[in-house]
Amino acid sequence: MASNELLNKAHPLKAMLALTIPSMFAQFVNILYGVVDKLFIANMQSGSGLALAGVGICAPITTLITSFTYLICQGASPLFATRLGQKDYDDAKKIMANSFLLLVIITVVLMLVFLIFKKPLLYSFGATPNNFEYASDYITIYVLGTFFCLMSLGLNSFITCQGKSTRAMVTVIIGALTNILLDYIFIFPFNMGVKGAALATIIAQAASALFAFSFLISNKSIIKMSFKGYSLKYMKKIMKIGFCPFIITFTDSVILIVMNKMVSIYADGNADLYLTINSILLSFFTLISMPFSGISLGGQPFLSYNYGASEPKRVRKGFIYELMVCYIYGIIMFIISMFYSKYFIKLFILTKTEEVQNAILNVAPNIIRWYCLGVILLPFQWCCVDTLVGLGHANRAIIFSLIRKILTVIFTVVFPIFLGTKGCYLGESVSDIISSTITTIGFVMIFPKILKIKVKHSA
Repeated sequence: MASNELLNKAHPLKAMLALTIPSMFAQFVNILYGVVDKLFIANMQSGSGLALAGVGICAPITTLITSFTYLICQGASPLFATRLGQKDYDDAKKIMANSFLLLVIITVVLMLVFLIFKKPLLYSFGATPNNFEYASDYITIYVLGTFFCLMSLGLNSFITCQGKSTRAMVTVIIGALTNILLDYIFIFPFNMGVKGAALATIIAQAASALFAFSFLISNKSIIKMSFKGYSLKYMKKIMKIGFCPFIITFTDSVILIVMNKMVSIYADGNADLYLTINSILLSFFTLISMPFSGISLGGQPFLSYNYGASEPKRVRKGFIYELMVCYIYGIIMFIISMFYSKYFIKLFILTKTEEVQNAILNVAPNIIRWYCLGVILLPFQWCCVDTLVGLGHANRAIIFSLIRKILTVIFTVVFPIFLGTKGCYLGESVSDIISSTITTIGFVMIFPKILKIKVKHSA
């Protein structure tokens, strides 16, 4: 079925399954970049514990870099899909062109900032003298490849918006397979350690970006990449809508910093052990949260397209089916996090001594349980917020998102005072439960009103 037919003619259930499942899988595979890096690093023959902690320290920085991709491409995607629904292909082309230019500008700025202020940033993000060298080696190479990281995610979003979610999935798979192969080669035969892991990631992202770019300039793309029509007006509109997903991801890095700091304070001399466990925890949690994002963002083109085409019934049905897919995945991951996380943890400690294995396995499963208690309600948070963004109501979306982030920071700081190290992790789950409830109630109240508003056509 042609992509346009998928968006405007297919049954909403069929369309949402065709869009959300590949997008969910793509995000799942995309997570392998970070997970595989950490997995191979964790099983190095020497220095693996400190190396894993060091790479874990870099997580807020890589998350921060990713957030700027969302600023542009998740700001452009709803506009792009809406214009497709309105059959305004010229405007859609301009939106893509301005997004590309913004990504290039942001790449240059980010590279300069992070390279100049690398040392104070790493220490402020929780690095210790023991793991600083590993963190520095990893982030230096990663930052130098920022262009490929941003382009890989950014360009692929325009493929998804055209209803070509399978193609977008293949783009991610190419990068992930490249990353896995090069991770092994660079870390083990070449003995490059964390430098090899970072280099493998950058080369893999470059492969994904090249594959996505080659499609967008080909005749297979509904809207071909253009390098003209640049306008400050378009750029402002893109960033205005993208500000919500940007804040969501940006504040994730803040939360990681706060959690690492609180763990360092309340770890009773075991900071490096807990930072190592944090790295495993965050790898596990991204296996939950990013597919949520994949589902909600995968369904967004359908919702935006039909909103632009003035089809409120299809928007309503599409949202319900999207939520169903997201919630089924959420239930599965909640069960795994409560009862089976030890099997995931064991992958990171295969080469460790029995003493180290026992130390991690005695603590890490409970940490994952505490941190993931709120997963059962998170599908509502993700789907409601991303739907609001897709329908052009980013201001409302950002309010619901900030409630979750602010509560998480407050609880992560306050709970350890009374609960010790356990409180560093319970803050996330309690925040997820409260904020998801608030978001769902608010969404149910405003969603019918939004569907009655005819979308405005303005750049």
